[in-house]
Amino acid sequence: MKFVIYLLFSLLLQASNARILTYNLLNYENEPTRNDEFISIIDFIDPDLIVIEEVVSHSGYNNFQSHVLDVYEPNEWLGATFTNQSAQQDIALYYRPDIFSFVSTSTINTASSSGLRDVVEFIMIHESSGIEFRIYGVHLKASSGSSNATERLAEVTILRDYLNELSDGTYFMVVGDFNIYSNSSSSEPAFDMLTGDASDNDGRLFDPIDRIGPWHNNNSYADVHTQSPRTTSFGGGATGGMDDRFDWIFASASILDQGSDMHYIEDTYTAVGNDGNHFNGAINNGSNSSVSDAIADALHDASDHLPVYMDVWFDDLVYTEYGIIITEIMPNPSAVSDSYGEWFEIHNTTDSTIDINGWSIKDGGSDDYYITNTVMFVPIVSGDYFVFSRNGYSELNGGLDVDHEYSGFLLSNSEDEIILLDASGAIVDEVHYASSWDFGSGVSMEIHEYSIENNLEENWHEASLSYGSGDRGTPGSNFEGLMDIEISKTIPSLFELFTPYPNPFNPTTTIRFSSEKFLENSLLQIYNIKGHIVETLLNKSIHPGDHKVKWNAKFLPSGVYFIKFTDGQSFQIQKVVLVK
Repeated sequence: MKFVIYLLFSLLLQASNARILTYNLLNYENEPTRNDEFISIIDFIDPDLIVIEEVVSHSGYNNFQSHVLDVYEPNEWLGATFTNQSAQQDIALYYRPDIFSFVSTSTINTASSSGLRDVVEFIMIHESSGIEFRIYGVHLKASSGSSNATERLAEVTILRDYLNELSDGTYFMVVGDFNIYSNSSSSEPAFDMLTGDASDNDGRLFDPIDRIGPWHNNNSYADVHTQSPRTTSFGGGATGGMDDRFDWIFASASILDQGSDMHYIEDTYTAVGNDGNHFNGAINNGSNSSVSDAIADALHDASDHLPVYMDVWFDDLVYTEYGIIITEIMPNPSAVSDSYGEWFEIHNTTDSTIDINGWSIKDGGSDDYYITNTVMFVPIVSGDYFVFSRNGYSELNGGLDVDHEYSGFLLSNSEDEIILLDASGAIVDEVHYASSWDFGSGVSMEIHEYSIENNLEENWHEASLSYGSGDRGTPGSNFEGLMDIEISKTIPSLFELFTPYPNPFNPTTTIRFSSEKFLENSLLQIYNIKGHIVETLLNKSIHPGDHKVKWNAKFLPSGVYFIKFTDGQSFQIQKVVLVK
């Protein structure tokens, strides 16, 4: 059951997301008057990997680490190997070592004259997934005019040729300050060189938000401008107000593919502090709807560029095989309200009892429930159909016999997800249903074959049998209404607990068990669905042979109960249903 729905998991497992940030710091070397602003900005963004431009030599590289990152989060950051370029305004990368590991730094010789900066290649690995990717730090020739545009074209032509040599499907991003004024192929041919279709597209770059057009001094692109957040002259840098998109995170085709093991998370690309309302103005002029006044002031005072980030998802999902599958779902009961009557069913296809205590159920949003009870075991007997419901009382939930009552987890009537995870967080099974699937008001959907993929619409069917108060479904049994519970055989050579008869029962049933040796500490107990002991039927030593115990449940309410037999070291469990 490993049909991966990438959008679902990008929402579900936030630990697999990483925030990539690029930021031109404006001639950063030793900046005690600006460090507090940078700390506030980094704290607000909360990135996991940072590429910075205009850091001056090793001094600036070391000072940003010690005076910004180590103050913001002590001992949480490392820097990639630094390359000190002759242009003096260098490019550096910092990362969280608990999320990434560093492989190498190298330069691509794009600088054709003094004062230009080579592109820096950083190779990184995402720790939990093991995925290798490349980040290219860029700071192209500045200033407008045809000669500068020509130099930028020369720089990116070398870069594009280099990227085209990468293997098909390589994960890479090109980030930084491109100083490109337009997407015009005549005035700024560098942009077409980076993003255009060519005979070799392995190195082609893409804008994750596809906001490409004549952005220079154009109010229609005010929401993506990154320079300049200031209109007054202080501390160097540009002062023209917000009117250009110089700072980008370009992505490879593989990163924009939502089916990739590493991909861009839609709607996360952000020019920090740009609310689209400060065209040709300072970022802190008046109110700013995207950041607080304090952050707007920090962005204004720290640099003449805005930081840009995007979030990336890495497939570090772990699957496990338990033989537990989701077999039936009731998202929209009719006999009672959703808050009482929603339920879903899982099935133990193995020949042994499985304890799901400590497991959890989630959806693609914030719904999350941890499975546990007071006695710290939640057994599913071999062959059992185990029912989870929002309400455990049959008189309220539409006549449902429930094995486990949950909270904090809702089933949408149109589209939702059920993801079952074991205690380590590994995915046991998952189903993502939509309104087109076979279910309606008061009708559950069920699968009829357990060996086929249960995350495909065509393998689900509308239930045809009625239960309880009249809704259609087969909670606690297969689609034909049969319970199909097999005997748990933990250690059959020592003792064996057989299926009670009758089952279901009212109000008495006979419990049979056998032992091949003398058991000094045998214990036979009854548990309700909440894991509470409701009766102890046997607590003594027994001789080898067959044994019977009659259980009379006349004082107990209808519902599901568990019979547990143990010798003090091992145990076996059988499920019974009391129907009155």
